[in-house]
Amino acid sequence: MSVLRHIKQLAAESFIYGISGTAAKSIGFFLIPIYTRIFSPADYGIIALITTLTGLLGMFVVLGLDNSSARWFYDTDEVQNRKHTISSWFWCQLSVSCIIALGLILFARNISALLFKSQEYAILICLAAITIPLRTFSKVLGNWLRYQRRAWTTTIFSTASSLGTIAIIVLFVVVLRWGLFGIYSANLIAAILIAIAAISILKTWISPACLSWVRLKEMLEYGLPLVPAAIASWVTISSDRFILQMFHDNSEVGLYSVAATIASGVALITGAFRMAWGPFAFSIYREKESIDVYSEVLSLYALFGCFLGTTVSLFAPLVLRVLTTREYFQSASCIPFLVFSFIIIGSTYIVGIGSGIVKRSTPIAVSIFIGASINIILNFLLIPRYGKEGAAIATLLSYMGVFTYRYPVSQKDYRIPYRIWDIIICFAFSWLLILINTLFIPAWGLTAFGLRAMMCCLFIPLALCLKVIRPEQFRQLCVLFSRRIKGVLTCFF
Repeated sequence: MSVLRHIKQLAAESFIYGISGTAAKSIGFFLIPIYTRIFSPADYGIIALITTLTGLLGMFVVLGLDNSSARWFYDTDEVQNRKHTISSWFWCQLSVSCIIALGLILFARNISALLFKSQEYAILICLAAITIPLRTFSKVLGNWLRYQRRAWTTTIFSTASSLGTIAIIVLFVVVLRWGLFGIYSANLIAAILIAIAAISILKTWISPACLSWVRLKEMLEYGLPLVPAAIASWVTISSDRFILQMFHDNSEVGLYSVAATIASGVALITGAFRMAWGPFAFSIYREKESIDVYSEVLSLYALFGCFLGTTVSLFAPLVLRVLTTREYFQSASCIPFLVFSFIIIGSTYIVGIGSGIVKRSTPIAVSIFIGASINIILNFLLIPRYGKEGAAIATLLSYMGVFTYRYPVSQKDYRIPYRIWDIIICFAFSWLLILINTLFIPAWGLTAFGLRAMMCCLFIPLALCLKVIRPEQFRQLCVLFSRRIKGVLTCFF
C-alpha cells in the first residue's frame, strides 16, 4: 500500500505540473494557427532558427546549476542553508547571461548574415538576446517552487505568465501587424513583466547577502560537467534545423518545426512528469520501499507514454488540418518519430535516477554526448536524402542510444529492479499500430477515425496482460483522474 500511496502522490503532482506545463507549452499551440496563417513556412523557419540559437545559449548559461540546486536543496531542511543554494545559482546564471547577451548583440549583424545571408534580421537577434538574462528569474522561480513541492503555485504562476505572453504576442502580431519584429518585441516585454513578478516573490531568497562562494563552488563542481552535456543536448534536440537549412531551405525548417511543436503536445505530459519526478524521487530515496516505487513508475510511464504517443501519431493529420493551413500538412510524416523521442527522454530520467542518488553527474554528460554524436552522424547521412523525415528519424534513434547507455550505467551506481521488458513491449506495440495505420487506414473519414480510436483502446488489454495495472488499480486511477478533471473544470466554470 505504501508503494501505491507514493504512485498516487507522483500522479497527483504530475497532473498539477501538467496544468502548469500545458500553460507554458500552450504558447506554441495557441500561436500555431496564428503563425501558420500569417507567416510562410520560410518565415516560420527563421523564427525556429533564432529560437534554436538562443535556446543553445540559454542552456549554456545555466552551467548545470539547475541540477546542482536540486541535489543540494534536499541535503538539509534549514531555510538559510537552502537560501545559499538558490541565491548562489541565481547570481551566477544572471551574470553569465548578461555577458552572453552582450556578445550576441555585438555580433548580431554577423550572425544574421551567417544564418540568413542577410543582415536584416540582426534586430530580431538583439531582441532575443536581451531576453536571455531575463529568463533567469522565471527559471530559478519555477525550480524553487518545485523544490518546495508547491505545485499549485507553480501552476498559477506559469499559467498567468503564459496567458500574458500570448496576449502580448497577439497584440503585436495580429492587431498591430508588426510581423517578425512583433514576435520578439512581445517576448521581451513579457519577459520583463515576468522578471518583475519573480523578484517580488523571490526577493529574500536571491538577496546578494545569501550568496555563498563555498556553496557555488560545490555546485559548479557537480554542474559544470553538465555544461558540455547541455550543449550536446542542444545538438540532439535542435541542430537538425541548421543542417536542414544547409541541405534544403527555410521552408523545410519551418515544416519540421511545426511538426516538432505538434509533437511537443506529448511533452506537456512527459514534461509534467519530469518536473515532478526529480523532487519526488530524491525526497523518498531514503525510504525502504523507494526502489519498488521507482520500478513501478517506469512500467506505468511506459504504458501511458506509449498510449499517448500512439494517439498523437495516429491523429496527427487531423491535428494539422485543424491547426494549420494546407502548405503545412506535409509535417505529419515527422510527428511519430518526434513524439516517441519525447517519450524516451522521460524514460531516461527514470532509469537514470540511480546516478543522481549517488551524486554522480558524469553518466548524464556521457550519455548526452553519445546521443549528440549519433544525432550529428545520422543527420548528415539522412537529411540530404530524406529532408525533415531524416531529421526526425535521427532524433528518435539518438535518444534510444542515450537510454541504452544510461540504463546499465545507472544500475551499476544504484541497482533498481526495473521491469525493462515492459517498456520494450509497449514501444514495439505502439509502432506496430502506427505501421498498420500507415499501410491500411485511410487518411480521412468517420470510419478511419473510429478505427484509430479502437486501436488506441487496445492499450487497456495490453496493460492488463503485462500486469502493469490491475483491474482494481485501473478503477482507482479512473476515479482519481475524473476527480482531478472535475476539480479543474470547477475552478474555471
